[in-house]
Amino acid sequence: MTTRISAQSVADANVQARQLRKKPGKRRTLTGAVGALITVLAVALAVFQLYTAFFGVLPTMRQRSFHVAFILPMIFLLYPAAKRSPRDRATALDWIFAIASGACALYVFVAYESIATRAGEVYGYELWLGGVFTALVFIAGRRVLGWPLPIFCFLFLLFAYFGRSMPGPIQHFGLSVPRIIEELYLTTDGLFGLVTGVSATYIYLFVLFGAFLTSTKTSDFFNDISMALTGHLKGGPAKISVLSSALMGTISGSTSANVATTGAFTIPLMKSIGYEPHFAGAVEAAASTGGQIMPPVMGAAAFIIADTLNIPYTQVLLCAIVPALLYFWGIWCSLSLEASRLGLKGLPKETLPRAGEVLVTSGYKAIPLFVIVYFLVKGYNPLYSGCWGIGCCVLLSFVKKSDRMDLTTFVNTLKDGSLGALSVAMACIIVGNVIGMMGATGVALRIGDAVLALTRGHLVLTMCVTLLIATLLGMGMPTTASYVMASAVAAPALTLLGVKGLDAHMFVFFYAVLSSVTPPVCVGAYTAAGLANADPNRTALTGVKLALPGFIVPFIFVLAPEILLTNVTNWFVTFQAMVSAVVGVFLLSCFTENFFMAPLRWYERLLALAGSLALLYPGTLSDAVGLAILVLLWLASKKRAARAVSE
Repeated sequence: MTTRISAQSVADANVQARQLRKKPGKRRTLTGAVGALITVLAVALAVFQLYTAFFGVLPTMRQRSFHVAFILPMIFLLYPAAKRSPRDRATALDWIFAIASGACALYVFVAYESIATRAGEVYGYELWLGGVFTALVFIAGRRVLGWPLPIFCFLFLLFAYFGRSMPGPIQHFGLSVPRIIEELYLTTDGLFGLVTGVSATYIYLFVLFGAFLTSTKTSDFFNDISMALTGHLKGGPAKISVLSSALMGTISGSTSANVATTGAFTIPLMKSIGYEPHFAGAVEAAASTGGQIMPPVMGAAAFIIADTLNIPYTQVLLCAIVPALLYFWGIWCSLSLEASRLGLKGLPKETLPRAGEVLVTSGYKAIPLFVIVYFLVKGYNPLYSGCWGIGCCVLLSFVKKSDRMDLTTFVNTLKDGSLGALSVAMACIIVGNVIGMMGATGVALRIGDAVLALTRGHLVLTMCVTLLIATLLGMGMPTTASYVMASAVAAPALTLLGVKGLDAHMFVFFYAVLSSVTPPVCVGAYTAAGLANADPNRTALTGVKLALPGFIVPFIFVLAPEILLTNVTNWFVTFQAMVSAVVGVFLLSCFTENFFMAPLRWYERLLALAGSLALLYPGTLSDAVGLAILVLLWLASKKRAARAVSE
């Protein structure tokens, strides 16, 4: 449907969207025969993934190697080697790399049975193939992801080779070059390891699902219903951003994609009612970052958690519900307080779409989400559930003529899904190097022991070290890579201290996600800053302030695990923990915004912080202290606000 936002606001939003589309991306635009080849490869990969998802995946090495055999050639053809490389055609070197990488991966696919039955015997030419393949993975990773992640992964190769020279707890026996190549190329523990397996199954399928939802304009429905429900409230456009980003997060699982999709419309609206550009960008960045922890389709790392712990994906979703709601509640409170402080109003109701009209005309577009949740709850695996979701999207596209998918649109959607999965797939493949080397050297648990030795077994200190590790590893790296490496190092330390496996991995996952908004390298915040024409660093720092509850929430569910729906033993205790956490997050927002019903004095601000921590910390006594502080602040700020009005 057509929204009723003012013409000027729509014009501003459209200008921003056009500017975003005009920005040159890293990926080439190929036409002619090469463009047709890319389309064939992308559609063939999509068909393969859909077929195996619905009828059953191939044996592990075959599924993963076939997936990689399509991903790497497309990367070499689509991503130029340098800034000066031609952007309208692939070079001869690109073709050599594309053919070589595809051939090396297909060798594993074809020779799978021979490799599996040789009991570790390796042919000489396989070592050469493995060496070439490993080098090409690093080259492709650099093209797509930049330098930080490939360099970090290469350090693990050096670590594996020079093991005897390593200090203290990370010293090991060392691996020879042939042993390293064998581990990376011919086993399910290296470049074709667990993380690549998740890319070759769950991640790809849900990226494809997102592409189908985009084709059927589901994002338009989310924007419309968000505007109808929240646009008239104080600071309405900012709350539209929070709600629409949360809804988009249920299907996207990508911070940058979420920012680009919803931010092109919500950021100009926020600026139009008086929010400063950096604040508008920060709101979108913080809200879109939270999209990766919003069920049912979370960030790619959520699927890795399920596979690593060998638990149903529904357990991960159930575990994430309360933390995700607390995260978005914190942003919502900050926006309400900021709007009150600035005296901002909402958008006039007559300019907004009506919720009932939106639900009647476009509500059916959310049905695929409910279909996926239904199949997940019934016990089907995410792949099968995702296939039904995609099929539902195709059928529902025929409800409206403007959304109808013809053959061209269908093929383009398959292509967009494959191309959209390239960067995350590349991150998954190259991170296999880290997991493989840590597994082969047996150093993961020893690092966990080293962390415990540093913190002397103190749980809170260990969590602080884990936060630091995940944040540092997230600088310049995708969430998936950050989570995988941080969990390999820090999760064992948390579990040794008695934290449940799922809780420990969810703790690490949260901070890997938040690295998207944490300076100095924060892709989500930088994308939002570009849309808002704001200073990137100021936008990032404001985004951290808005996302502060997200940095506190993981501590809550580790110290008070009963707050998670996967740990319920007594519903009264769980409900009490939830209520105190909700109030605690509100007081935390009062502290960050320095406002309640009126500006806070410095000691009142400290009281708000103390009250929030008391409410967030589990226990009846601490809850009572926090509530008492809340009442005191309410009385004091109400009196000051009344005095200001009378004056």
